[in-house]
Amino acid sequence: MAAGPRAVLGGVLLTAVLVAGRLLVAPNLRLPRLQGWATVFVAICVQALPFLVFGTAISAAIASFVPKGFWRRALPRRSVLAVPVAGVAGAVLPGCECASVPVAGRLMARGVTPAAALAFLLSSPAINPVVLVATAVAFRGRPEMVAARFVASLLVSVLAGWVWLRFGRGEWLKIPTRSHAARNSPWAGFTEALRHDLIPRRWREFRGCR
Repeated sequence: MAAGPRAVLGGVLLTAVLVAGRLLVAPNLRLPRLQGWATVFVAICVQALPFLVFGTAISAAIASFVPKGFWRRALPRRSVLAVPVAGVAGAVLPGCECASVPVAGRLMARGVTPAAALAFLLSSPAINPVVLVATAVAFRGRPEMVAARFVASLLVSVLAGWVWLRFGRGEWLKIPTRSHAARNSPWAGFTEALRHDLIPRRWREFRGCR
């Protein structure tokens, strides 16, 4: 089995182990603080892992299947206008920063200006449909809270992108590179990009030494 599918399978198995541990082990823990810690730990892991896998899969698809010229056509040529457009585009990616970080990295690797990618990275966890629905549920009967969250989050994201556009430096970023496998085969490139984004670098180095 290739490294990418193994990583996805490993994430699914880890999630299953965490859920099983919460259901089978946590109820037998006697200390209330330890029970609370176990609940929070499993909740965070179970909540984050699916979005992490989702984000890395989209990132790998961008790297392997989307032509580089597409982003030049989709975004305004002027960077100052591309920033708010990318910020609004963050609304279509459900999830937290676990999903938006790898996607933003791949957008930069495909030629999107870093300022626009930063605006996308910041806006996506704050104005995506899941967050807006959760806000509407939390503030029932107060749609102005949903609108305020959307506008305020988008405004901050766009301002951060413009600040980066003015003061940011390229050497501060480590942009993912397109692998040789991606050049030879889109599916091989997808697998390699998924492995690269999902598996920590130190673990890859450890496995490579064995």
